[in-house]
Amino acid sequence: MFLKRLILLLALAISASGFAFAGECAQPAKRVNLDLWSTKSLSSPDHRWTLVSIGPKSSETAARLYIENRRTGQKWDVGSIGRDATVFWSGDSSRLFLRDEYAADDTNIRVFEITERTPKEIDGLDGSIRKAIFSHISVDETTLWLTYPEACFAATGSSTILLTADAPRVPITNGSGKGLTVRLAVDLATLKVRELRVRKEQ
Repeated sequence: MFLKRLILLLALAISASGFAFAGECAQPAKRVNLDLWSTKSLSSPDHRWTLVSIGPKSSETAARLYIENRRTGQKWDVGSIGRDATVFWSGDSSRLFLRDEYAADDTNIRVFEITERTPKEIDGLDGSIRKAIFSHISVDETTLWLTYPEACFAATGSSTILLTADAPRVPITNGSGKGLTVRLAVDLATLKVRELRVRKEQ
């Protein structure tokens, strides 16, 4: 009886934490999943910009990414994806979020700021996020994978992103994996990373 009650309490706690995270997020009008083979686009909420992914329909090359000014038709090449990605705009159309799942076990976070004249990627963002996550991983460990099952712009404004990182650790030499989940808030102006919650299996 006690065990059943404990399992129920744990399930409720996990569920409540998920709802809390959702409440802290600004919900995008639309998310688009990109892949290597297809050509897709996603317009900003103000309809002034469009993200376009052009797939080569071949696993030999990457899908190119462009941000287009819909008024002038000018396009900026902002890189590529070699596998899968998820993209969404901030509600105020000032930023574009890209979760680049470039490998089966690794993911990059990229955010583009959209000004009147040109889009610009925020340099150093992914490195700052990884530094915070890997501070919980010892020198004799590595990650089994690094993914971000939850990612959004904060409800308080698009200058902050919220992330949940899933990065289970495993000894470099030999041994079984142990869970690591870190919830982060990242200030895009300063690249300051704040830990909201850490769950580290001992």
